[in-house]
Amino acid sequence: MVTVDLEVEPGSGASGEAGRVTGAVVPRPTLLGRLGGPARVTVVSAPAGSGKTVLLRSWLGQEGMDGRAAWVPAGRGERDPQRFWASVAGALRRTPAGAGLVQGVSAAPDLDAWALVERLLADLAPLENRLWLVVDDVHELGPEALRQLELLVMRAPAQLRFVLAARHDVRLGPRGS
Repeated sequence: MVTVDLEVEPGSGASGEAGRVTGAVVPRPTLLGRLGGPARVTVVSAPAGSGKTVLLRSWLGQEGMDGRAAWVPAGRGERDPQRFWASVAGALRRTPAGAGLVQGVSAAPDLDAWALVERLLADLAPLENRLWLVVDDVHELGPEALRQLELLVMRAPAQLRFVLAARHDVRLGPRGS
């Protein structure tokens, strides 16, 4: 897992002080390169307003990224795992790689989020081309959705990569007591 720090890069022309940046966006070629690198999971962690979403949108706008990533914003206070996973499935279906693999999801009161994750794993098993799942504001997810995301990360095919943006470090995987 790679964690990306959003500090201003040396030579970027920005001083790091508010009001001193001359362009609308600070160029961050090193960070953009790390997002598409070999890491299976990349976490972009920084405080609110530091440019996480702008960085991710800039990366996705690069040549060659069109249609290779599914973007899922976790809404403020997202505590409904079913709604989140339906959004993930929908975003993956809108990519060329996911369109032929991921089944549609219909909202239903008895929809089980764990079953949705298992179905996504089955749907994505034959994935041949690299595809990124970008979850913006992953810190807004509740504990159950985070555990389900852990399951997806651990069992997803190697071609599925994850970029998680959060206001603080998000811990996935085993936890000590």
